[in-house]
Amino acid sequence: MKETALSVNKIKAVLLVAICVLALSACSSNKPQVSVDGTQNFADIKTFHIPAPVKPINATLASHLSSTITQHLIAKGLTPASEENADIAVVYLPSNSTKEDGTTLNLGLGTGSFGRSGGISLGSIFSIPVGEQTTLQQGLQIDLVKDGKFIYSASGVVELESKDSISIQNKLDELVIRLLEQYPPKK
Repeated sequence: MKETALSVNKIKAVLLVAICVLALSACSSNKPQVSVDGTQNFADIKTFHIPAPVKPINATLASHLSSTITQHLIAKGLTPASEENADIAVVYLPSNSTKEDGTTLNLGLGTGSFGRSGGISLGSIFSIPVGEQTTLQQGLQIDLVKDGKFIYSASGVVELESKDSISIQNKLDELVIRLLEQYPPKK
């Protein structure tokens, strides 16, 4: 009787750990990838220009992204300028994709006894899907170009809970902040 209660407690502990691991992995975020040209003197950069996106996107979204990027670069001490007078060009490329999420919880419990010792066996007898199987992702890449050379490049992805335009704009705003936060501030 005592061994059965101990076995049940072990099973509960193992299941609790498995659920915690799944919950933590579901909450993890994608960190942006940022590359900076270490030879560049960012103190010399005072002005920027954002050309129209190379890849056609929704005009409202393009305008919003340009405005958001502009606000964050102004906060970093840069000034918008015409293409001819700008020290750097700021090019951005939004993208969207779906991620197949094959997250499953595999359960298989068995008990047995061998002599005086008992044991618990965990295997994959049942496979239960956990959460959505497909996730919509919004990506963004921001490149700063000076004299035809990339001096700062950042890309990242956020998961979208909803497909409406307002949610996408809000998630892109968050992503712009994350992508530009490592840009060297003016001194």
